[in-house]
Amino acid sequence: MPQITAITNISMTAFEDISATTSSRNEASYNLVEQDLNAFQETYSINNVVVDLREFQSLLSKIEDLIKQTHIPDFPEEAFVIETHSLCLSLKNLSTAVEYNCFKLMSHIKSNRGNVINKEKAQFISRDPYDNKKYNDDELRYLVTYGPNHEILSSYPQNLDLKRKKKQSSFNSSWYNDFPYLEYSIKNDSVFCFCCRLFGVGPGGEHAQDAWSSKGVSSWSKMTGSNGKLVKHFKSTAHVSAENRLLNFSQKKTNVDLTIDARRREADQKREQLLKLNEKIIISLIDVARFLSRQSLSFQGDENSEGNFVAIIDLLRRRDPVLDQWFKDASLRPYRVNYLHHDSQNEFIDLLGNAVPKSIIEDINEAEFISITTDSTTDISHKEIYTIIIRFSKNFIVQERIISLTELNSKVGEDICKYLLDELKKCGISTDKITAQSYDNAPNMSGKNIGVQACLSQLLGRKITFIPCGVHSTNLVIKHGSNISIEYVNCFGILQELYNFFNISAKRHSLLCESLSKTEFGLLVKDLSRTRWSDRYEAIRAVFTSYQQIINTLQKISETDSEKTTKQTAENLLNKLCSFSFYIVLIFLKNLMAMTNALVVHLQKIELDVLTAIDTIQDTINVLEKMYQENTHLESMVEVARKDLEKLNIRVDLNKDLLRLQRRKKDLKSLEQYYCTIFRKIIESINDELKEYLSVLNSKIKHFVHLSPKCIHLFSKEEAKQLQLIVPRIDDHELLFSELQLLKMKIAQSNSMMNVWEIIRASTGYPRAQKVYNYLLTLPVAIATNERCFHKLKLIKTYLRSAMHNERLFQLMLCAIEKDKLDGLDLHCLAKQWTKMKDRRIVIPSDN
Repeated sequence: MPQITAITNISMTAFEDISATTSSRNEASYNLVEQDLNAFQETYSINNVVVDLREFQSLLSKIEDLIKQTHIPDFPEEAFVIETHSLCLSLKNLSTAVEYNCFKLMSHIKSNRGNVINKEKAQFISRDPYDNKKYNDDELRYLVTYGPNHEILSSYPQNLDLKRKKKQSSFNSSWYNDFPYLEYSIKNDSVFCFCCRLFGVGPGGEHAQDAWSSKGVSSWSKMTGSNGKLVKHFKSTAHVSAENRLLNFSQKKTNVDLTIDARRREADQKREQLLKLNEKIIISLIDVARFLSRQSLSFQGDENSEGNFVAIIDLLRRRDPVLDQWFKDASLRPYRVNYLHHDSQNEFIDLLGNAVPKSIIEDINEAEFISITTDSTTDISHKEIYTIIIRFSKNFIVQERIISLTELNSKVGEDICKYLLDELKKCGISTDKITAQSYDNAPNMSGKNIGVQACLSQLLGRKITFIPCGVHSTNLVIKHGSNISIEYVNCFGILQELYNFFNISAKRHSLLCESLSKTEFGLLVKDLSRTRWSDRYEAIRAVFTSYQQIINTLQKISETDSEKTTKQTAENLLNKLCSFSFYIVLIFLKNLMAMTNALVVHLQKIELDVLTAIDTIQDTINVLEKMYQENTHLESMVEVARKDLEKLNIRVDLNKDLLRLQRRKKDLKSLEQYYCTIFRKIIESINDELKEYLSVLNSKIKHFVHLSPKCIHLFSKEEAKQLQLIVPRIDDHELLFSELQLLKMKIAQSNSMMNVWEIIRASTGYPRAQKVYNYLLTLPVAIATNERCFHKLKLIKTYLRSAMHNERLFQLMLCAIEKDKLDGLDLHCLAKQWTKMKDRRIVIPSDN
């Protein structure tokens, strides 16, 4: 408020100065002021003030409701205080805005007082009295508003005959002061009477002289004096009657116009209020559509239900009287429209679904480099759905955005590649920006000859770097390692059998839940995913954590269940779970897959870059090698497993297990030797395949590896030369090398690549270094974002929505995935766009 007061004082002084300087303005300056006033009135008017006051009135009515709440016994105090605080904020913000706008409006009115805004008439009606004609009421009002035409010149034309006789030979502008209704015509070099020219016809005007109204008077030597033409005319009966008619006309027109303006203003206020109400309703409807699409919820229900969209509108109506009144009062809705029909809901989805990709494509087109990933899955309606993800850097912050979700009935690499290029063309994305690609390890995607990665390079006529998906490669590594021994295969088989046993029966499932509820850390058994090996780790962890509760539940079922088959299955599972071989493999897999799962989770991060991924994989390899070399740690697992089973009162006969194993391996000396051998096999297998994948990554970015903080001191001129060939638009490799040498100290001091991105972002004076690091950041690591899209696909396209067409599916997918873009949409602009989609029954405020 102090700031507004200060602004007010300064502005009022400024406007007073303007008023003083413009008091003698001519018609040209009037037009300029008129334009300023018009510009202001287009943005804010009296009608807006009244609409804001009506909003004030609605807020004040809420105060009465709050006071009534306090009369209710046990009224919610916290809710009361929160609502009161919110109401006060609304009143404060609205009052501040209205005060400031009223001040601006008052200042404009004050500075333009007395002017008539009629630009069109000012252009076509001449004020020169010689152009006199018969005027209509509007034209008379215009001329009366301006008043007599007082032309002030530095010199006026002279009558030479009178000048030779040394008499008054020209017009004198000082006569305006004594005779305000006197007018001078430049065209005719004569004077006229303003009153007689416009209102000379009427009672008392019978003896009026035409010279003062139509011909003009130019007898300059006879104008002044007690018997001069000026004094005689302005005292004449004809002039006095004409002057009275002028005053009556002015007073009459003012009163009539005030009445008309008041009615017009009231009508405009009501119209403005209705337009704002319509806009509020449409924004509310769009916001509901945004909420449902953001949360992956359905809009419509079945034939016997109203659907989520209508249900949320009903909820809002119960909390918002204005919204409720709009739906109840048919006079507010022409043709009784309510825009709740499914066609209207689809229009809102189209509006949101078209706005989100527009924002995404704008960001992509601003990016210098992009990389592309794609993957496919089968939806509920058995269609092969492909997604395209674009990875790019915006101000050195990585983004991965979906640009396409389409059905493609082909798994041929060439067809998929053409689909990629067609979708990029539809979106208006240049293929010149593509620097890298990443897919899973399927032959049709990663094949060197006819895979998508090969076809894309062939069609674009240049080599596009291909980086195998890190997550998929790591999952394959774990899968291959888990199949290396029968013990691991049996362990996973028992876990799946255990899940099926409890999951297919509600009775058995409830018994397990009852047992787990008695412990704080109990976990339900989980299914083994065929593709997501992180789910396998969760299944192992759940059984290990809830091992005792699962054993107790199986014992209870085997003893009390009435069905013979169920009892027998429970007994078999109980024997398998209580076996020493299962438990020790379970412990080992939990420890091993905890490390590999951490690697998989890390590789799924969007912000991860290739150099950081290489370091993470190398760290995992180092840990596995250390585990492989520590015999003591592996051997100690046998003793740990034995003690755990003894604590659970499970009898363990290690000698019996040893004799059983010696039948197959006669040179076996101990259980420790046997299990250490199979443990090392899986560690060695995983380690070898991780090293192989790591070598592939290093070969793909061999010229970038020395850009990391720990290797930047090894960066050479030769690598800079190679980077000039790889990274587009690097003009000079020596300048690139120099820039990196200047940044070397800062980069070497960084703890991670995240700090490096911050350094490079701030280093605007090193454009070549920024370009190289931007290129590096754009390189993809995994296709995890595609997989996350498939998760949303299963939530959106369900059995009840299986008939949804691809365009609608893509729009809903965009809103559910790109939530930050959806939340950032301007609902007011969307409401304006909605009105332009087609002719609407209702109108909302248009753009200024």
